[in-house]
Amino acid sequence: MLVSTHREALPLFNRDVRLMLFSQALIGFTIFGGIYTVLLNLYLLRLGYGPQLIGQINAAGALSFALLSIPAGMLADRWGARRCMILGLLLAALGFGLLPLGEFIQNQTPWIMGSYALGVLGNTFYIICSIPYLTLICPPQLRNHVFSTQVAIWPLAGFAGSLCGGFLPGFFSALLELPDTHPAPYRYPLLLASAILLVSVGAITATRARPHQRPTRAHRKSVPRPLAVILVLALVTFLQMAGENSLRIFFNVYMDDGLGATTALIGGLTAAGQLLAALTALAAPTLSHRFGRVPVIAVGAGAMALCMVPLALWGHWAVAGVASMTLIAITSIRRSVYIVFQQELVHEHWRVTMSSALTMAYGISIAAISLGGGWLIAELGYRTLFLGCGLLTALGVVCFQLYFRVPRGEYAQSPPDAGSDGLATGDA
Repeated sequence: MLVSTHREALPLFNRDVRLMLFSQALIGFTIFGGIYTVLLNLYLLRLGYGPQLIGQINAAGALSFALLSIPAGMLADRWGARRCMILGLLLAALGFGLLPLGEFIQNQTPWIMGSYALGVLGNTFYIICSIPYLTLICPPQLRNHVFSTQVAIWPLAGFAGSLCGGFLPGFFSALLELPDTHPAPYRYPLLLASAILLVSVGAITATRARPHQRPTRAHRKSVPRPLAVILVLALVTFLQMAGENSLRIFFNVYMDDGLGATTALIGGLTAAGQLLAALTALAAPTLSHRFGRVPVIAVGAGAMALCMVPLALWGHWAVAGVASMTLIAITSIRRSVYIVFQQELVHEHWRVTMSSALTMAYGISIAAISLGGGWLIAELGYRTLFLGCGLLTALGVVCFQLYFRVPRGEYAQSPPDAGSDGLATGDA
């Protein structure tokens, strides 16, 4: 059955899909664009950390994300995606909850780095497993709509979380009778965000348990290992994510430390970008159907690279806000198309492997931008960081376009029609 609109698709989502989307809404509200995203770096600034040390702390989480992605994928193959998602969310709630308590520990920085790495490790389990699990539990004709809805839910929930993140410090500052420069008004919202993750654990637990069939060696051998496709997409992910990661890591630091913006303004701009991203993500199935996945991914990443130019050249909060909102909105379109593309590019036996490899590449990108970005800001300023990340994203576009100008992977075996959300006719 052909499903062409979200209005037709939404009633067809089964109970497990709805529970998964609810859990992801809670993650968006808290740690993926929401409260934690807005406030963590501002909390660290209040503890007296500078951009370079903040970059190192973010890098500790990113290295956890990258280095443990493959082992997490192997464990998911053994235990099953659902169990690993539950484990991951429990670890995330623990790690992100322990981080603000580091304020009272003598060895503060190692505690913060370690707890952040633990929280990110838990999130790694969830991210790696959620994509193959969603691919498994929804029929092929609904995948574009399910993943575009997922990508829309994250920023929509992040919109609400960003608003809360922008105003909660002021609330706690008044309640505790402490100035905005004190870390305590930032500590309690971070603890609240980690507690909300436990509700997401309950949502995953409520999904229907499915018997896990671990792929056997014979099954693996019957399907050739798609090594070249996985390696190329890993490189593309590393490069194309540079621009987005520079904003996700340093935007609030830049606004606060570089432009002197208030916390409420930072939260408001972040929230506006998340709301815009939620709306644009819903356009992904239509654009994919009309133009094909490869052109949407390539043009989207190219537009992301262009967004870095005004951010680097004009040091004004309004320019920074508009550039950031535009980039996040474009990213949401590209991401939902990219998720379906990379999962359908390989046989189902290799989907967890693909997810693990790209998660590792994403984590390495975050780590590189965190470490290198902190150093660049200290030595050469924010402009160099944003321009450099824009160039890396553009290089990722070139690599992607050159390799996927012809169908690859499973698409090479049975290339979809351009009119059915496929690659596109011609060389894309």
